[in-house]
Amino acid sequence: MTQNEIVLFVSGLLIGAQIMAVIVIVMVLDLREARRDLTLAEKHRRRAAADLFLNSFRTYRLENRPPLPQPYQPGEVEAIARDLELSLYDAVDRIEGAARKDGLL
Repeated sequence: MTQNEIVLFVSGLLIGAQIMAVIVIVMVLDLREARRDLTLAEKHRRRAAADLFLNSFRTYRLENRPPLPQPYQPGEVEAIARDLELSLYDAVDRIEGAARKDGLL
């Protein structure tokens, strides 16, 4: 081998090593991007699973909610008000009786 061929061979090896280094760097950056994409996809998958669970739980709660209380019948409100009024009169009579007994009135 002549000296010129040896120089060309060594320069070819060095250029090949440089090209391989660039290819490795590009591959590593691509792997990082792929890893980021995988992490982001996992995050979105978990969020979608949580949304699905919460929506199904909301549907379950809507289907199984306790019945709404029935409104009062027409005469029932007046009866409750009259009972409260009688209870208040009774309390006032007791207080007045206790005050008379202690000599305050």
